[in-house]
Amino acid sequence: MIIKKGKVNWINLVKPNNKELEALRKEFNIHPIIIEELSQPSARSKVEIYGDYMFIVYQLPVYDSMEKVSRKNEVDFLIIKNTVITVTYDTLEPIQMIEDKIEENENYKDRLLSGDSSRLIYYLMESCLLFSLRQLRHIDEKIEDIRNNLFQNKERELLEKISYVKRDLLSYHLITKSQTSIFNSLNKIGPDYFGDGSKVYFSDLEGDFLKVMQSCENYKETIESFEQTNTQMLTIGMTKIMQRFSVLAFMTFPLMVLLALFTIDTNSRPIVGKTPYDFWILAGITVVLLLIMTAIFKKKNWL
Repeated sequence: MIIKKGKVNWINLVKPNNKELEALRKEFNIHPIIIEELSQPSARSKVEIYGDYMFIVYQLPVYDSMEKVSRKNEVDFLIIKNTVITVTYDTLEPIQMIEDKIEENENYKDRLLSGDSSRLIYYLMESCLLFSLRQLRHIDEKIEDIRNNLFQNKERELLEKISYVKRDLLSYHLITKSQTSIFNSLNKIGPDYFGDGSKVYFSDLEGDFLKVMQSCENYKETIESFEQTNTQMLTIGMTKIMQRFSVLAFMTFPLMVLLALFTIDTNSRPIVGKTPYDFWILAGITVVLLLIMTAIFKKKNWL
């Protein structure tokens, strides 16, 4: 448990145990249901007010480089008078960064802890939003790589890359979209709970959140366009292959008919049996016809 004191106190718990949660319950008279929710990650994002304290469940995406997909992580905020309690279930970079800055810079500490609790919440959530924007960088790099490899005859390779990016973006979008209710609620009920001075903080947070969502939407549209283009290129390539096979089948058909005619057991067969070079004559006719048809098909760009 990390405690930072000022005009506003900040208590930060990482993977809280039952002893720490019980200490919080006794000191701040927190309802057992809230303590139960703080003991493990919640199913959804939300903002709720219980009497004189506010409970916020904030979920943000964190990229898993092993699985190549964004995973859901959570920060719980419990605001009680002039105390802000944050609970995380893993060490999260945006919260750890605020903690490190407070320890290293006294002026930064005064800025966060010398106002009211809404200011501290603003900086913590702003750090989470900036972290979410940074989490989009790997997607931007992958999309740029896909852009550079379009029209390079790498359609099958790009198909796999596009699938991974789409899955990651979908996961990121679902996690981030759940924050919509949080910022809408804070903008509506925040000024009533924290005072009119908090409105500017929550309006700014909502605007920054929209930037994250807009970036995500832009990437979704881009990767879908690339997928459509790559699919078209792949279809064109398959069509060309099928066309070549069809032309080859058409070329061999008349030759097979020609040779079959000479195998018919009749009283009179031209060439066959008439000369000791009948095999080579037939082979020569076949090759000549094959060359003629090849030249015609190439002239028509069928081959």
